[in-house]
Amino acid sequence: MEKTKRRVKTETVAVKEPLSQGSRALAKGLEILRVLTEREAPQSLAQIALGIGLGKASALRLLRTLQSTGLIERVGGDRYTAAATWPAARPRASLSELRRVALPVMRRLSVELGETAALAYLFEDHIRVVEVIESSHHIRMSNYPDRILQPYASSLGKAIAAYQTPERVQRLLDVYGIYQLTTNTIVGIAAIREELAKVRERGYAEDREETVPGGICVGAPIRAGGEVVASISVSTPHTRFTARHEEQVPLLVRQAAEEISAALDLDAR
Repeated sequence: MEKTKRRVKTETVAVKEPLSQGSRALAKGLEILRVLTEREAPQSLAQIALGIGLGKASALRLLRTLQSTGLIERVGGDRYTAAATWPAARPRASLSELRRVALPVMRRLSVELGETAALAYLFEDHIRVVEVIESSHHIRMSNYPDRILQPYASSLGKAIAAYQTPERVQRLLDVYGIYQLTTNTIVGIAAIREELAKVRERGYAEDREETVPGGICVGAPIRAGGEVVASISVSTPHTRFTARHEEQVPLLVRQAAEEISAALDLDAR
């Protein structure tokens, strides 16, 4: 029988002063730049307007201003992308590039440890599994592509969330929600922040039966252009996670993540 997930209310504390008309326009202009740098493909006027919460006419005026300053470019007639001169538009691994580089490393890691390896990618407001190499064991911890991950519980999610800004982390939490998945799930905001700080300190994330009873997962961040944009993990039943694995798995997962990161940066040159 499937357990009912209990959602825990997130706590966001923010004090905002009213913005002037000029400040609002600046804020929306920066929102456009954020949307264009976060999304992989050039965006249409309709997509941008929806992404920043403005009507098409207002969004178009801002787009023309940004285009005139050289911060964005119009491509294909009716789509826009951030210009290479915009600092935040530094090379970011595309999904196809990430898959090409990561899959051979994942296969090797899965064979070496005999367990399931998975790859996740940071999208605009969520983290999603994009590739899985299943263990050959009959009893194994499985994963599946297109699964949206908890930024506070899964090792793949935590390995990415730990390196985002506080605002981005809060957005990821707000979009997914916080649920008590198992008795080990961390659900308090302060405890989640503390857990993400631990991930940064040791360089990898753990999921010790926090998403699924009996499952142990270790994930590490993948960087491109200096930013964490993806993660790789190994999952195993806790019955196979021996003292030897306590040392070996984090080391090999981190090495795999570093190998992929180095290849992505090399390709971007």
